[in-house]
Amino acid sequence: MATALRSMLFRRQAKIAPEALESDDEQNYRPLSFALLRKCASQLRPYRAQYALGVFLSAAQVLLDMTGPMFVGLIVNFVSDYISPGASESGRKWFDHLFRHFTGLSDAATLSQQQAIGAVVLIVACWGVAVAFSILFQRWSILVNTRAGETVQFDLRKKVFIQLQRLDMAFYDRTKLGRIISRCTSDINGMRELNVWGVVHLSTQPSMILFAILAMAFTDWRLFLAIAWLGPVLYFVNIYFVRKSAIKWQIVREGFTRVSTNLAENINGTRVVTAFNRQDPNLHAFNRLQVENTANNMAVARTTGTYQPTLEAIRYVGRAILLAYGGYLIAAGQLRVGGVVTAYLYWDWFMNPIVFLGNFYNTILQALAGAERVFALLETEPAVKDLPDAKPLPRIRGDVRFENVVFGYKPENPVLHGVSFEAKSGQMFALVGHTGSGKSSIISLIARFYQPQSGRVLVDENDIRHVTGDSLHHQMGLVLQVNYLFSGTVLDNIRYSKPDATEEEVLEAARDLGTYETIMSLKNGLNTDVGERGANMSLGQRQLICFTRAYLANPRIFMLDEATSAVDTATEMLVQQSLERLLAGRTTFVVAHRLSTIKRADQILVIDQGHIVERGTHEELIATGGKYAHLYEQFSQASQA
Repeated sequence: MATALRSMLFRRQAKIAPEALESDDEQNYRPLSFALLRKCASQLRPYRAQYALGVFLSAAQVLLDMTGPMFVGLIVNFVSDYISPGASESGRKWFDHLFRHFTGLSDAATLSQQQAIGAVVLIVACWGVAVAFSILFQRWSILVNTRAGETVQFDLRKKVFIQLQRLDMAFYDRTKLGRIISRCTSDINGMRELNVWGVVHLSTQPSMILFAILAMAFTDWRLFLAIAWLGPVLYFVNIYFVRKSAIKWQIVREGFTRVSTNLAENINGTRVVTAFNRQDPNLHAFNRLQVENTANNMAVARTTGTYQPTLEAIRYVGRAILLAYGGYLIAAGQLRVGGVVTAYLYWDWFMNPIVFLGNFYNTILQALAGAERVFALLETEPAVKDLPDAKPLPRIRGDVRFENVVFGYKPENPVLHGVSFEAKSGQMFALVGHTGSGKSSIISLIARFYQPQSGRVLVDENDIRHVTGDSLHHQMGLVLQVNYLFSGTVLDNIRYSKPDATEEEVLEAARDLGTYETIMSLKNGLNTDVGERGANMSLGQRQLICFTRAYLANPRIFMLDEATSAVDTATEMLVQQSLERLLAGRTTFVVAHRLSTIKRADQILVIDQGHIVERGTHEELIATGGKYAHLYEQFSQASQA
């Protein structure tokens, strides 16, 4: 591993990541566009007043800071005049005249030593006032821009969370958990610097460059022209490295996402990893992704490691020209020392924003690489959503009808073929069949997690595609095979189906369902912490809490995917008693794994490879001696074993 790492870090090109990306259904990488920048800017628009104030404060701070070279030049010229009287009036520049006019400062040659010292102190004091106001404006700018940027970050996280709740189940089927988490965390966090400081830096830094150019031109046009040719050089250097860096930063962001995805999968599957002793192979796979990620970062570092020194080399060339040519002008009596010092300092002021923007550009690339994925998520349209003419579903009886339904998670591979049946209000339907036959798909279509490719699903004669999802789901209850509990207390989890329910309503639901004693026997009763995903609860306790949650919602249609895991006999009896009370009077669809549940059904649908091959009551299907009778025999043998 160490040898592989060294070879990848120091090779000329990091090519692994792009090839790997092509196999993971991510969009192909392309140079960043102004369209993406406009999308980022649109997130800032609601807070344009705060950003405008931040730019004003930052501009005021920069303007005051940039008077520094003028004060330095003024001090140098004043001291030079005092030491060597006789400088011509024409040798003074506009700032000298302006400062002398407002302060009444006399020529240095006419002052005593004490007066000259006092004059220098006055210049330094004026400079100090400018610095003090600059510091004050800087503090206000930090506060204003940080508040605006963090508000944008808050809005982005909120939009992403809302979007994730809008998206259909098909999105979660094809998207890895680690990718989703990366969008919500690292990708949005990567946009922070752009959202907080992007507007300010992209406004003030170019302004600093322009101000420095004008200041150098006013200081001495000859010095300005001597280094002006470096401007086009800087332009082409920046264009070259901008194009070279853009795609590499996108690859870096994707490589990090792969690492996060692998880490999330290993954490979620830690029990399986431990059970099958997969720690070493998984570590090897994780390290391979880390090596690729590190190689991607090194590729960026090689580009940056050339870009920044190139800028510093150009800075040095400019300094050398200013000192050499400025020295010649001073020796020829055509320029004062303060003019060269001022031009030299303003050359640094010119280069500093360019170097800074070179570094900040890397930040922008990181931000935009993440932004591209965040906006792709926000712009993803759910396959299942309310149609424009969707209407709220009134209180339903609970009739459900499938009309020649064809459905596949991938349209080209249907898992249900022409399924038709009708369930009347209050009836219980048991769905029986081998794994993968399509039982859970029927449940998912009733819950409108997916849309069929053809055919209709109707509830009380209403096509569920034409009703609002909220009005449908408020009248449905669902308990999955994996009894999922959220972090929090038992009370929090039961109230999840009805957030406005009082504690007394929860207790009443538990009494009606027969789960009261089990819940209250927990360490802290309703206030017992269930742990992450219900880790503190036993399987039977999780089932009973989920039953109580569904009962509290009082659904007209209830769907249950029975857990296959066994519990002790006493708990099993309690689960069955609670289930009987939960199903009473409701239209119920059960993916059945227990004989007792199957026998109780009003109608049994036998599913085989997406087709309903048999239907009827338990007695009717046993009498026909068909597929159900064979499955029932297998059930019976498994129960007796």
